[in-house]
Amino acid sequence: MKRYLSLLKEKGAAGAAVIHPKTVVTAPWVAFKCQYGCPHYGKNLCCPPHAPAWRETRAMLDCFDTAILFCCRQMEQVNELARAAARELFLQGYYKAVALGSGPCLLCESCDLSGCRHPGQALPSMEACGIDVFATARANGMAVETLADRDQPQNCFGLLLVK
Repeated sequence: MKRYLSLLKEKGAAGAAVIHPKTVVTAPWVAFKCQYGCPHYGKNLCCPPHAPAWRETRAMLDCFDTAILFCCRQMEQVNELARAAARELFLQGYYKAVALGSGPCLLCESCDLSGCRHPGQALPSMEACGIDVFATARANGMAVETLADRDQPQNCFGLLLVK
């Protein structure tokens, strides 16, 4: 896994760590925050209610024994790195590699809810899948702050599941 941590950092990740998927925190309230706080709710196939619910995500996480949690300073960079790293993992024999990004999918100006135009590139975000990103980052020793704390650089997170 050191190879993939180095790859992420070389491509611009501010930090990356191998974690156990059991330390990834899922909760029903996360989708509630999306529903009552995000303008992308229901308008994007990578966002709730179209994204996997927290129970589905928990069941998927429990299929893995290794994960890589990484952070970037810019949200757009997270998805690029997640896609690239997942592809590299797949090509190296980790055929179950799954990537989760950060924030809403912005590949299209407007999402075609009848079917994704970019199925090989679109990634649901951790939060869209019911992951409590703050609790997960903190449980794994990574700093994460609200936007109100302007003294700290913002960390945006991605997750790679590996088996």
